[in-house]
Amino acid sequence: MKILQKNIVSIFLFLLSFQPLFGQHGGIVKGVLKDGATNEIIIGANIYLKGTHTGCASDEDGNYMISQIPAGKHILIVSMLNYSTIEHPFTISEGEEININFNLKENHFGFSEVVVTATRSEQLVTSIPVSTEVLSTKKLQQLNAKNVGQALESIGGAVVKSYGALGCLQTISLRGSTDSQVLVLIDGQRLNDAQSGSVDLSSIPLDAVEKIEVVKGGHSALYGTDAVGGVINIITKSMAHENKIDYSANGTIGSFGTSIYDASIGQGINNLDYFISYNRTQSDGDYKYTNENGDKVKMVNGDTKADNVFVKAGYSFSNSSRLFGFVRYRYSDNGSPGSVDYPNATARNKVGNFHYSLSYEGIKFGATVLNLGAYTIFNDHDYLNPESWMGEEDFNYLNNSIGFTTLGFTDLSYYGLLSYGYEFRHDKLETEYKLNGLVSPFIGNHNRNIHSIFLQNDFTHYFDHYWKTTIIPAVRFDNFPEENVGSQITPKVGFTIGYEGDWRGSIRGNFGRVFRAPNYNDLYWPEDSWTKGNPELKPESGSTYDFGFIVQFQGLGSWSIESTYFASNLKDLILWAPGDSTQGFKWLPSNVASAKTGGLESKINWRGLNNLLALQFSYTVLSAKDDGNNSSTNGKYLIYRPKDKFDFLININYGIAALNLIYNYVGKRFHDAKNTIELDSYSLFNTNISVRPELFGVSWLMRFEVNNLADEEIVITKGSPVPGREIRFTVGINSSIIN
Repeated sequence: MKILQKNIVSIFLFLLSFQPLFGQHGGIVKGVLKDGATNEIIIGANIYLKGTHTGCASDEDGNYMISQIPAGKHILIVSMLNYSTIEHPFTISEGEEININFNLKENHFGFSEVVVTATRSEQLVTSIPVSTEVLSTKKLQQLNAKNVGQALESIGGAVVKSYGALGCLQTISLRGSTDSQVLVLIDGQRLNDAQSGSVDLSSIPLDAVEKIEVVKGGHSALYGTDAVGGVINIITKSMAHENKIDYSANGTIGSFGTSIYDASIGQGINNLDYFISYNRTQSDGDYKYTNENGDKVKMVNGDTKADNVFVKAGYSFSNSSRLFGFVRYRYSDNGSPGSVDYPNATARNKVGNFHYSLSYEGIKFGATVLNLGAYTIFNDHDYLNPESWMGEEDFNYLNNSIGFTTLGFTDLSYYGLLSYGYEFRHDKLETEYKLNGLVSPFIGNHNRNIHSIFLQNDFTHYFDHYWKTTIIPAVRFDNFPEENVGSQITPKVGFTIGYEGDWRGSIRGNFGRVFRAPNYNDLYWPEDSWTKGNPELKPESGSTYDFGFIVQFQGLGSWSIESTYFASNLKDLILWAPGDSTQGFKWLPSNVASAKTGGLESKINWRGLNNLLALQFSYTVLSAKDDGNNSSTNGKYLIYRPKDKFDFLININYGIAALNLIYNYVGKRFHDAKNTIELDSYSLFNTNISVRPELFGVSWLMRFEVNNLADEEIVITKGSPVPGREIRFTVGINSSIIN
């Protein structure tokens, strides 16, 4: 530990030693933003130095000003919803004041999102070396999704495993990964706990979500353990700095006794802003399915009830310095109906969750900007099963995580933008198991402290105003207390060769090392009738790489086309699967000696006819196989990895009305490691139609939606049927009041 602390101090002293190379006062860039077609001023646009958090928003007169800019070359980025993002290179001297005005053009590309997850700094989606998909607020409104899990079903290469109706467990696989190989963040903070390593995506409603960024491929060099298949960053809503009040309220009723209510209010008061939302989701979950005897029966004990509260507030000390925090609370009480073969009419899952976060962004030291963050998460899960063959069981799991992050950016001028950080996380698990009221041994109580540091540099070279190349090397060091995990070093390098002119695009690629530490369930789950842990597990490790392109252009509408070949070679892959007869056919984890995954994912977005019509196609071909030494499983497909997946979305907008058609196809996959139990492919066809009239100065919403339009009986996970046709109707309002 002393060696680790010395290394951390040495690295930070090294980083800070660059500061004397740059002036402490710097220069100033300022100007005015206007609409290029109407010449009207633009309020609330974001203007910042690329790769940093140094910037501001245009004021009520369209003016902006950024001060203390270090001498040297920089790139100024101007972004605004519905306008094309501008990247403007400039050079500034110490003490110089530059005036740069911008006339923004309407976004003809239509798909130029700015993302932060892939490189931890703001970048255009066409400028980063990794494949990233963004579910914006507008895109989320097009889907029939009520939570994050349902929203991610439309992501190419993503497979969401659902274990029943609304409110049931939902986990995700990216590029053939397991659910615990996908890192899930909220505003950059890790949600994966030390016990299971995965996240129930159905537990996160969308009422407080601004957008979701999905970064595919190995990302351990920036985020450490669990980021093997990819990273999902859920970015929460905030109020703008405008002096106004926004409010909304929605109510939904639907099949199987479903009712969903949410309300929110947000306000900007000079430098202060806040946002508050409440969501109530409940459903009887009493849909019909076919049981093992071929009879149609009604699901019993599939109900759900959950309350969610989200409060976020911030204060801006300057254009580039901000203090903010949030509190997230959830309590749910769900039935646990068991499987088709072993139904359970009385078991319950009760979960209480508190998440506290506080961050300070924009601490400046010359050419360096620091962001600080701290958070704590309490998750109390109580599973009650009165119908166990042994008697009445009560399982209680209390997960507590405390984290601290320091993220820095230092502009090295010609030598790139250096990003670096230190992360600390303390995970604590306390468990209690009662059988017929008597306490019995269980997983036990466990603690661990994880220390991590990472470095990344963004070398960008412009050949001219349009062509550029970027190389992004990164490396991370993680130290775990468990001897079988120890210290992990994960390097990575990515590159792009891009063009930004009358069309926009890049050729891109990545190569890096990944790892995943075994979680407490993997290691210590006690032996019972169904499962058993394995304390001898080693961490997963291996390499991932991908290569592809993305291009956006205009011609008979706006187009975005991308394709990526990806592959991974993993050693000691941890896989839960049914054992053989000598193991009692119990589900248990083991280190598969080697596993190889590869595939090709492609996506086409098109928007045209004056934004009347938009289409999205995505198709993924996947081969995920066991490459170990066991002759009975070598060359077999890893369980629940489909051979292909196809997603199709049609969006039609006409005046105040909108129609969306969503189609998802998931190919065949296997339930067991020996590939003797194959699950059929399935298709889901969902649709919705909505109108948003303006009445009495308020925007109203009336929406009718249908899930599983064909009323197909679908099995996503063996033993857990999902509902047939489901109808929902929503009425809502939203409006703004200028202070």
